[in-house]
Amino acid sequence: MRDHMMRNDNKGFSRIILTLALPFIILVIAYGSYKLFFIPDPVITGLDQFNILSSDKTVTLNTENIKSIEIAVYQNDYKIDLLNDLPEFSEKQYKLNIKPKSIGLGDGQALIIVHAKAGLFKEVKHKIASTIDTVPPVLEVLKAPRQINRGSSGAALLRVKGADSVFIKLVDPSHPEDYRQFKAYELSSALDVLDEPSREHEIKSDNTPGTRAGSSPLKYLAFFPAPYDIVENTLLYAVASDIAGNVNITSLSTRINLKEFKKSSIIIDDNFINRVVYPLLNETSMDDPAGSFKKVNEDLRDKSVEIIMNLAKNTAPRMLWQGRFSQLKNSKVMAIYGDERAYLYKEKKISNSAHLGYDLASYAKAPVQAANSGIVNFAADLSIYGNTVIIDHGMGLMSLYGHLSAMTVEKGDRVKRGDMIGKTGSTGLAGGDHLHFGILLHGYEVSPVYWWDRQWIRIHIMDYLTY
Repeated sequence: MRDHMMRNDNKGFSRIILTLALPFIILVIAYGSYKLFFIPDPVITGLDQFNILSSDKTVTLNTENIKSIEIAVYQNDYKIDLLNDLPEFSEKQYKLNIKPKSIGLGDGQALIIVHAKAGLFKEVKHKIASTIDTVPPVLEVLKAPRQINRGSSGAALLRVKGADSVFIKLVDPSHPEDYRQFKAYELSSALDVLDEPSREHEIKSDNTPGTRAGSSPLKYLAFFPAPYDIVENTLLYAVASDIAGNVNITSLSTRINLKEFKKSSIIIDDNFINRVVYPLLNETSMDDPAGSFKKVNEDLRDKSVEIIMNLAKNTAPRMLWQGRFSQLKNSKVMAIYGDERAYLYKEKKISNSAHLGYDLASYAKAPVQAANSGIVNFAADLSIYGNTVIIDHGMGLMSLYGHLSAMTVEKGDRVKRGDMIGKTGSTGLAGGDHLHFGILLHGYEVSPVYWWDRQWIRIHIMDYLTY
């Protein structure tokens, strides 16, 4: 009897233990099932960077849900480990600096295997066919100007082999990160263009890769500006790069003279502010006349420049023009390029700007002709420039016609030198009827006086085409 009661007590105690342990057992089983079957798959982004490896390449990978990761490269039965890691956190970024030659890899094909695990049954394996290309393009500067003035233009003739991108790079040594670059164009294609009816109503940038390794060297031509805001000791470089990321850089011997420009003071009165400034802000009166002028002269000017820089990206990959550019007929020069202006309101300086074109005056609403052949890239209101026509002449070269009272062309129209495109006026930030004429190189306004000069065109442009 007593034994029977003890057995019952033991069974009761076991049931209590089981009852208490059951939730914990279920939790462990559920957690284990989750870890085995329901955790997310490993995620790795950036693997396409392995497709081509240059002589020195940094591959950036972003990973999620990773418990372990292994990356190795195989070439000719030779294995090289690139990464072995057990990350502490589920998300991690890896930066792998790969120099194929230093780790025993040769140019040609290789296989990269990426193996990542998120759990016992969760893993991914990627096999990537990689091309190793450590040979940089061949680059030679054939011809470049010995010196150019601030605000003028230049050209560089290059011989290149094995490049997918060729350009001129303008660098301020004190701020090398703020460089500017100007695309070079393969010369034979750039010249084979002047009469192509199929392109009359379109402008397309040419992003076709250049010569690849093993092909014959080709000549490239680049037009480049010496912008108004250029600083002392600025340097010019020719750069050729290939799709793998190999780069060849050669400096140009071109020296830039920091030409001084005229300084002038312009008095702004209430009549000008009421008549010109307020309408540009879509107002008829405001509480702060000086602040209103400053907003127009600086903020709206900056927005106009931004629009022009974006338009400059849409240039034909060929020369659409011939010979010197024409000045407005029977016109008088009212203002020149580079004029550094201080604006005075009630004897107090309220703003400043640089005049980056030529103001040309004839009679009111005089006809305006295209200065050279090209394709109309813009024909609309351009804020402080008023009604504006911009003509693309190819390879980053454009001409700008501002303050027009009327425009007689539309975007996409093909024009020849002397074709009427509009009439002079006083739209935008203008005090009277005139034409603001500008020359743009890759969006930067340069002095038109050089492009009006037949001798300058012959020496600095045409001689490069026949070198």
